[in-house]
Amino acid sequence: LDPTRISIKATTSEKLGFTGREEGIAALATATLVKP
Repeated sequence: LDPTRISIKATTSEKLGFTGREEGIAALATATLVKP
């Protein structure tokens, strides 16, 4: 896999729900693979 074809993004949940109130943590990962 060519490294230039990989995109990584991050965001915060500031002030949103229990994570924004610092009552917990959350994580989400998604991968889409396309076979040529």
